Amino acid sequence: MDGDDGGVGVTGVSWADAVRGVAERAGVDPGLVSLEPLPAGWTNESLETAGGHAAGPAAAADYVATGGRLTIRASDPVAASVALARYVRAHLGTRLTWQRPCVGTGPEAGAGPEAGAGPEADVGPNGHPGPQVGAGPLPDAPRTAVSTPHAVRYYLNVVTFGYSTPFWGWDRWEREIDWMALHGVTHPLMLVAHEAVLAETFRRSGLPDTEVAEWIGGAAHFPWTFMGGMHSFGGPLPARWAERRVDLARRILARMRELGMTPVLPGFGGHVPPSLAGAGPASDGCRAGGTGGDDAGSHDTGGDDTAGYDEIEWQGWHIPLLHPESARFRGLHATFGRVQRELLGPGTGFYAVDPYIESVPPSDDADHLRSAGRGMYRALAAAARDGGEPEPVWVLQGWPFHYKGAFWTPDRVGAYLCDVPVDRTLVLDLWGEHVPLHTALLADGAPLAGRPWVWCALHNFGGRPALFGDLAGLVRDVAALPDGVPHLRGVGLAPEAIENNEVFYELGTDLAWDDGPHSPADLDAWLESFVLTRYGLIGSGAGGDPVQEAARVALRAWHTILSTLYGSGRTRSIPTPVIARPWSAGLPFPAQRSAGEAISGPQPPTPSSNVDAENDPAIEAALPRLADAVRDLTAVRELLTAAESRQNRSAGGGEHKAVVGTAARGTDAEGTASGADSEAATGGPDSEAATGGADTEDAEGENSKNTTGGPDAVDTAGPSGTSALDVLDADIADLAGHVLAQGTRAHVRGILAAARNGDPDGVREHMNRLRADLLELDELATVRPESRVRTWIDAARAWGDTPAERDAMEREARSLVSVWGGQHNGLHDYSGRHWHPLVRDLYLPRWQAWADWLADAAAAGPVPPDADPTPLRARIVAIEETWRSTTSG
Repeated sequence: MDGDDGGVGVTGVSWADAVRGVAERAGVDPGLVSLEPLPAGWTNESLETAGGHAAGPAAAADYVATGGRLTIRASDPVAASVALARYVRAHLGTRLTWQRPCVGTGPEAGAGPEAGAGPEADVGPNGHPGPQVGAGPLPDAPRTAVSTPHAVRYYLNVVTFGYSTPFWGWDRWEREIDWMALHGVTHPLMLVAHEAVLAETFRRSGLPDTEVAEWIGGAAHFPWTFMGGMHSFGGPLPARWAERRVDLARRILARMRELGMTPVLPGFGGHVPPSLAGAGPASDGCRAGGTGGDDAGSHDTGGDDTAGYDEIEWQGWHIPLLHPESARFRGLHATFGRVQRELLGPGTGFYAVDPYIESVPPSDDADHLRSAGRGMYRALAAAARDGGEPEPVWVLQGWPFHYKGAFWTPDRVGAYLCDVPVDRTLVLDLWGEHVPLHTALLADGAPLAGRPWVWCALHNFGGRPALFGDLAGLVRDVAALPDGVPHLRGVGLAPEAIENNEVFYELGTDLAWDDGPHSPADLDAWLESFVLTRYGLIGSGAGGDPVQEAARVALRAWHTILSTLYGSGRTRSIPTPVIARPWSAGLPFPAQRSAGEAISGPQPPTPSSNVDAENDPAIEAALPRLADAVRDLTAVRELLTAAESRQNRSAGGGEHKAVVGTAARGTDAEGTASGADSEAATGGPDSEAATGGADTEDAEGENSKNTTGGPDAVDTAGPSGTSALDVLDADIADLAGHVLAQGTRAHVRGILAAARNGDPDGVREHMNRLRADLLELDELATVRPESRVRTWIDAARAWGDTPAERDAMEREARSLVSVWGGQHNGLHDYSGRHWHPLVRDLYLPRWQAWADWLADAAAAGPVPPDADPTPLRARIVAIEETWRSTTSG
């Protein structure tokens, strides 16, 4: 109910201020927003929602705007935030996304009766518009309701905390929590400061500080330490890291709770340094002794087998694992629970732990697995009781049952959880859009029958650049869930990295609510709304209006994009050839990691799942059509710029840079971008770009050497007032980048064909074309901060207080997006990106080294596939190690 002060105060809703804060940060005047609880006894029917759910909604809200004020009634603050987002989308003409988290300027501001007069944005840091709350009245809107049958709307993946968020400060986290609320998230995974909790647990258990710091390793790689995948890589972390991260985690948790979310906190998996493993018999098949990969130290037991311990392996790392029913595990878990409560506050009742995420358990004995599952849950429950908390829910991923499916037979899956209370687990069907497990594992009669579960879309792997997603399949799969496997608790998004493919994530979150598409037949209407609100094209005027023409052309472009990149069956990422690692006298594409599949047998230097555009001709066949779509989006930009000029408005404090290059101009006979002779191609083989030199200090990174203002002094993901034109520029750059990148396959094939023919001049000619396209791709990446490696590095360095700490953080940041781990680990370029100047300074030098080696060999005659690659490999490793060890301090 509204209180005093003209209806501004709300006394009947405890979370009103939290939702008003979301509104204010989104550019909506909070003084014009009233929050009320739903009427007593609210039902789906009383709300007149767009669709019905037999079991009734789990959450609901409605909004109405009259007299310049917006009134939202909701069951909870997340539902209220969703209603706010729906109002902004429908009546302020703006879809709030990662790229555009705030209502800003642009052609939609005042463009028509439905668009509303969007608030002006003053210029913020870096010349971008910052958020400014509008003071004018809000447009009227009829009462509109929205509801969801899904009580759980899960979000994030353990490794998102490595690939996307490891260096975020509060400002960026605040934006992300707002995104969660506006998109309906209820159960976000929250791992910030887990390394501080784990380190303190180890210290209280007697481990010296030096061993603690070594085991924890670096910030971006820590998620894999948490899951028992690795240890002792990277670092050391800055001296004040734990203090600052704990403070950040407390703010994150407080805000999530204010908005009614239930953060999922990490549990303790039993992965420990050798000094804490203790003595005792190891499980069958487990070895005592060395525990580290090539980059880690080893623990010498002196040959005494009684000092053995269970052990798992991942990518060359060997990790000691305590059995969950051992006294040592129970003691460490109790300590961990106490430390977590001391540092972060009370628990939330939901704990994520996956002891064998991509590793084979130390024993295949059913009794061992049953004991492990039983012990894990008993330890979680004991820690909760110790803190006076209710019986916890164990949140576990179904991922191991797919990734190591040869081990996890139905009998073993059933044995692992058979002694864990059915209602105290929540199983995440993690890759539901591609390899759904719920029918095989959770249906009646299956090994996990009766257990609550959540359908998730994983989508992105490693943050690698790929525009893809089966949008119609996503609609179909989510629509079928209520009538499928029982005990469904909700839906979720669990990407390895975020801030990509916004169309997929916007659709995925919309589908959780009853106003989303109900079948693939509804997808065209949804796409139209997405495009028009993305580019601020709602409310165009009469025929001939440039905004109306822009809307027509934008929709044409997106229908092309939908039918190709986001068409039927596109559930796997499309590998970019740019980051393929040239390693021999053969095509590197078949040795390029794709996504999500375990690699059997010995691990090659660049593991592969053998899924690549080399055996998907549709990828290259679509490039001419996608080049047309780039031209269409460029035309949209020109039309909007004209409209903006006519309205005498500025969208970003100055002229917007055009980003169209060869990808938009057309394709040559080889199906690749036709700008091989552009000025960008003038750098010869002896230029820095061709020889693996260190990053030059780019204009946008001039201050990077003196990053001392802390993590919130660095904008890690763009401005909060991004305009529609900024979003359009980013889309053009992404799409043009896809065309350029996929087109480079022809150049690579040409290089190899010339080498096979003993034609060194042909090798060099094709390399010149490849160089030109790679330099243009690198230039495209300058369009926005989040596609510049400088942004990633500056965010990492901001956490250090001394030059040495900042340099260590930079090396950690560089390592993740290049070699990843050690040279022996086989994860090279798993997190490769189309970033400036990463393309120019790492990928181009590798290709140049490959072409030079082949040209030299071709001078003596045809180069066979089995030519000795030893000199090439030494050069490739040297280029990689030079790039990742360089620092800007």
